[in-house]
Amino acid sequence: MYRTSIDSFDVTERDKTESAPAKDAVPTLDVEGSGVQPPVSPRIRRAFWWLERLAPAIGSRWAVELWCTPPVIESSLRMPPGVPPGEPLEAHWNGHRIAGESWGEGPTVYLVHGWGGQRPHLGIFIKPLLQSGYRVVAFDLPSHNESDRGALAPGRTTLIECAHAVAAVIEEHGPAHAVVAHSLGANATTFAASYGASVGRVVYLAPMGDFPLYLDLFAARHGFGPRIRAGLQKQLERRIGMTLPQTELVRVAADAGHPPLLLIHDPDDPDTPYASSQRLADSWPGARLMATKGLGRLAHYRILRHRPAINAGLEFIGPASD
Repeated sequence: MYRTSIDSFDVTERDKTESAPAKDAVPTLDVEGSGVQPPVSPRIRRAFWWLERLAPAIGSRWAVELWCTPPVIESSLRMPPGVPPGEPLEAHWNGHRIAGESWGEGPTVYLVHGWGGQRPHLGIFIKPLLQSGYRVVAFDLPSHNESDRGALAPGRTTLIECAHAVAAVIEEHGPAHAVVAHSLGANATTFAASYGASVGRVVYLAPMGDFPLYLDLFAARHGFGPRIRAGLQKQLERRIGMTLPQTELVRVAADAGHPPLLLIHDPDDPDTPYASSQRLADSWPGARLMATKGLGRLAHYRILRHRPAINAGLEFIGPASD
């Protein structure tokens, strides 16, 4: 179950020039992960086992639909204490509605949740940002919470659709002084910046790494092998209109112009590899990488309520008067 209350932990900052553990190595595949996402049922694994051997094309079509379906993560739908209801807002891209809220006045800071998330997940940033003189906008990505589906079937979306949604919200509601994004929201924000969205400074909490790794993880969790895995990648690339190497953050960040970046990640995060953030920081001029410490197997989600990480993000954004 998703955990919303966490203890306080120490934070250490790693200088990018410091020797890092095997930053060029492929991250270790953690099939178990944090356990927050719903487990894959034995029935589905058995079905994929047979499809891998007898009908990989059918298995690939099924796999791509599952891949594009955000998980239902048990979590509180409420904003943190002290955050009043926001002013409802909307944005649109290609006829699809994005639902969100805004608070306050001043330069705008956007909050972008991750895969399977929703706008309250970064809500702990709202109150201190308001106190610092900012307008805050939080919204739901396509096929998440209150937002409409994208171009795919109901309940399905892709990274690229999420990126277009981020770009549309910023275009309709004004340039960003800063964006705070979690997990896939960071990847979508980088893509949005590459499309020309004005993102200002960016704070990324545990961004996702390179997607071939996640396809391997997806295959291991669902019990299929290389035939369905190859078909899944082919169909996914056709669906998003690019190859998976073209989605790598290091490559997309160059097209985005490398805005000022603070990366915050926990080395124990089993859902997104810390090594990927190390490589990203090394390739991003002026980027700062901060390592949280001691968040354990729930690090990917505990970081959203981790006070030292939040304070670091707020300090990086700075007060609106500066």
